[in-house]
Amino acid sequence: MKKVILLIALAVLSSGVRASEEKQAALTIKSIASDDRNMPVEVYYWYPTDAKATNYVFGNGKVFAANEANLNAPISLGKYPVVLLSHGGTRSSFFHTGWIASALAESGYIVIAPKPPSAVEITPDFAVDEIAHRVSDLALGFSHLDSIDMLRLSADKDKVSGVGFFLGGTSMLLLSGAKLSPSKYRASCDGDNTNVDCGWLARNKVDITQTSDHKVNQSKSINGMKSVVVINPELTSVFDENTLKMITPAVTVIDLTARHHLALKPAKLISAIPRLKLIKINTATEFSAFAVCTDQGTKILAAEGEEVICQEIGHQSRPQNHQRIVTQVLAALTDSLE
Repeated sequence: MKKVILLIALAVLSSGVRASEEKQAALTIKSIASDDRNMPVEVYYWYPTDAKATNYVFGNGKVFAANEANLNAPISLGKYPVVLLSHGGTRSSFFHTGWIASALAESGYIVIAPKPPSAVEITPDFAVDEIAHRVSDLALGFSHLDSIDMLRLSADKDKVSGVGFFLGGTSMLLLSGAKLSPSKYRASCDGDNTNVDCGWLARNKVDITQTSDHKVNQSKSINGMKSVVVINPELTSVFDENTLKMITPAVTVIDLTARHHLALKPAKLISAIPRLKLIKINTATEFSAFAVCTDQGTKILAAEGEEVICQEIGHQSRPQNHQRIVTQVLAALTDSLE
């Protein structure tokens, strides 16, 4: 009888420990002056909290599901690795960041996600500048981490990693020290499907063959990053191979192979990265990296002929593919920190 009581007590205790370790995603937002953009940048800092209630909605929830968070809640006691996060292409919605940012925060990471200008604010003439600006925004958000009282003592700045989707993936490789080749960039709309923005640029009569070397290679880097995880990064065939060889963080490239734009297929060139791991998720498409579509959003996009944005392959659901991506991202981050 005593043995039974002891086993029950241990079960209750262990259950209580697991419950107490469950974290919620919290968020604080800072406006930081950017010399590169000549305007303030809103940086979203996600982090774990023990507070259970939510008081903030990230996203409008009309077309894509929003994420609930606790704004300015106290951070959970502890020391947490830092993840720099950039999601999406030149004209992608920032709200697609929410599902992965909140998942990382709940898993015990402080996540730095700068908000880029909206699609209507980025003109085709400045598309190439946005490549460098995304990198600059990440470096800016990281440099101001110590100025945030609630996070300063909890951030383990010796354990910094990066996670990037699409152009955000390009940003992470640039942050790691890689450079784009100006001549390759100028030729990236010559018909070989290496630049996802070629159609948009052509419709707006932007001639990237006249792009200066400086505009292509004005990005910054962060020393000491442990790893980067990039999901279908853009412009992989445009990198300077010699600079890829100099990348020191471990690099995991996740390829959502069920269906994607040819410009999002990782180029053979990335094999030059020294500590490279390539993972394929064959149930997921490029749109699996987007937020979950609402019922209303599915109807709206279908009416516009864009129903593919909400569609998964076979019997898969978007939350299932999100979980597959999160699992691979967390595994890569954990491996680099051990």
